[in-house]
Amino acid sequence: MRNPATKGLAFVFLAGLWTSEASAQGGSSGWKSDWERLTAAAKVEGTLVVAGPPATQYRDALMEFQKAFPNIKIEYSAASGRDFAPRILAERRADKFLWDVHVGGAGTPNQQLKPEGVFDPLLPALILPEVLDDNAWAGGFADGWMDKEKRFVYAFSGEVNPQVYVNRDLVPEAELQRVEDLVNPKWRGKISWNEPREQGSGGATAGFWIYLLGEEFVKKLLQHEIAAVRDLRQQAEWLVRGKYPIGISVDERYLNIFKEKGVGLNVKPLAPESPAGGGTRIGPGFGGLMRINRPPHPNAAKLFMNWLLSREGQMVYVKLTQVNSRRLDVREGPPESAPKRGVKYININKEELGSYQRRGIEIAKEILK
Repeated sequence: MRNPATKGLAFVFLAGLWTSEASAQGGSSGWKSDWERLTAAAKVEGTLVVAGPPATQYRDALMEFQKAFPNIKIEYSAASGRDFAPRILAERRADKFLWDVHVGGAGTPNQQLKPEGVFDPLLPALILPEVLDDNAWAGGFADGWMDKEKRFVYAFSGEVNPQVYVNRDLVPEAELQRVEDLVNPKWRGKISWNEPREQGSGGATAGFWIYLLGEEFVKKLLQHEIAAVRDLRQQAEWLVRGKYPIGISVDERYLNIFKEKGVGLNVKPLAPESPAGGGTRIGPGFGGLMRINRPPHPNAAKLFMNWLLSREGQMVYVKLTQVNSRRLDVREGPPESAPKRGVKYININKEELGSYQRRGIEIAKEILK
């Protein structure tokens, strides 16, 4: 029997639903009967197959859908985009269509899956008015599209993170206050960078700075005996221990592990409110939603996508992952990285800005041998 909390969540959905894919584009009559047909059809399907991010907290967050709709079982497979892409493409060549929804980063889907026709347009499946409400999202609903067609890859997550962290026990504020000053020769051999030669946080930061500050800044910085590192925990340890007291594209979650143990308490963001420091950059992380075409459970997929992008779904997601949402009415995550209303953010991960990241990676490969 469904518990009262589940009933309450279902009521929130019922109270706000439009009718169907056509209704999402216009009218609102008959929504209740259409919703009943959709939920009944999803119940008959009884299953939803999701490819999602590999970390446990993401799986736990997405599995919460089952608590709202216990008649639908999620079959969840954890995989990064680079692992999922060859798998689904090989299946399709064998005429196997096994997936309903993909949740993950935007880079691989845009570059490898979208050109192969893996996705259906997402917008026709979004039937909740609150999902499509511009006022609910940082930059408006449409600012979440990550593909240049603005149809297939949608970012619901949005974090405003510092680009650089500094161990202030070793580098006083009086000596370094601006990102632009990192090219000073005095910082040679003192900087680590989350691998800028690859797609990901490090490569995106290189692209962001090319977009904002130009290629020469990135070239000069990379010539400073930069320590490129893939191991994010190691980078955080280097930072807090002082081996490399300046860290670029540091994963703050690993940094916080050390801080919780009383280590690195004086590691601070560098100029976090400035444009180059990250004050105008928003990143989606693993928070991209894609509707896979020819799904085995199309009704369950629609139900899931509307739930995930709703306020209720995002509250659960943010609470369990501690990754902020682009929804401005969800504040369950770290306040320092939450997007603010009225700020125009740059999302360098968008496909139309991809040339900047690609150029940043090229430069890093040329300089860091």
